[in-house]
Amino acid sequence: MGLDDDYKDFRVYRPQDGGEGEEYDELDVEQDNVEELFTSEGVYLLVRYDLRRIFIWKGPRSPVRKRFMSSRVGKNIQDKSSKIGMHMKIVSVDAGDEPREFLRAFNVKPYEVQEDERLADMYYVRNSEREKLEDEKMAAEELNANGKKEEYWSPLLEEEKRREKMEKAKQKAASTVQEIATSISPKTKKKKDKAKAPPRVIPKPKKKEKIVQPATFDEEKEVMDLILSHDCPENHKRMNIVIGKSLYSVKRVISTLFGKEVEEEQWDRVKTIPDANIELTPNFIRIYCKDNEIKGIEMFSAEKETKAAAPPKKAKAAPAKKVTPKKKKSTKRTLKKVPQG
Repeated sequence: MGLDDDYKDFRVYRPQDGGEGEEYDELDVEQDNVEELFTSEGVYLLVRYDLRRIFIWKGPRSPVRKRFMSSRVGKNIQDKSSKIGMHMKIVSVDAGDEPREFLRAFNVKPYEVQEDERLADMYYVRNSEREKLEDEKMAAEELNANGKKEEYWSPLLEEEKRREKMEKAKQKAASTVQEIATSISPKTKKKKDKAKAPPRVIPKPKKKEKIVQPATFDEEKEVMDLILSHDCPENHKRMNIVIGKSLYSVKRVISTLFGKEVEEEQWDRVKTIPDANIELTPNFIRIYCKDNEIKGIEMFSAEKETKAAAPPKKAKAAPAKKVTPKKKKSTKRTLKKVPQG
């Protein structure tokens, strides 16, 4: 069966008893039930395509031929997978000595090998020994064509080399200083006057500027009530009130109370303040201070006294002038008289 046909992330294969050793049968087993396959003489290939692993599980009393056949079957599956770009790794798993990778992949516990299941004439290579053998094999493969062994990099070796270099550098520096000290005679040695360093000026820490937070509406209302609780000075009226960054002006509201119109004053924030310098010449300014802060500023304007204006005097009538009609100019032409004689 090809890998492209009915693709699954997990498949189970069992080598066939007869044949040349590359034939195998596929078993219909769920991934969560693989532990039911584990028997004393069983050999199974558990293929996890999602993990790129081919696990060959071998029972404690599995025949040598089945073990050999399972290796050939695993190599066959590996070659077919590599042709479509899926590189698989073969992991040999002995019953009772399963690696952590296998136990985590299938969420199973190690197989408990009984005493009667162990073969006296067989020696099992445990995973720890197998890893050591693989390391030795990799070290042998690292030999290049000239027969020189490539140096193995390790953090501990690098740290040891660094310490050796530091120690050699210290010894060399100490010997150099000793040679210079012995070569200089005490008579020719001159003392150098050290220039007095200027006194160190420690800068004073800058004072943190107090950040003034804008007053809230409730705080401004409290200050407004305090200001309005005071009476206006005599012959003055309130013009504007400044609280924090807000400018207030009076608004007159006419309401009807029991059929009569009543005029009330309400102080509201000025919503639009022009971007310009405003010059005011009030007759009176009152500043409200509390808790070492200026809470508000009140500006008054003087009321002008209005006197009753005297009725205007009647102007005397001028005497009537006599109108004489103008003489109309004659339009007749007068001729000169002819002398007689």
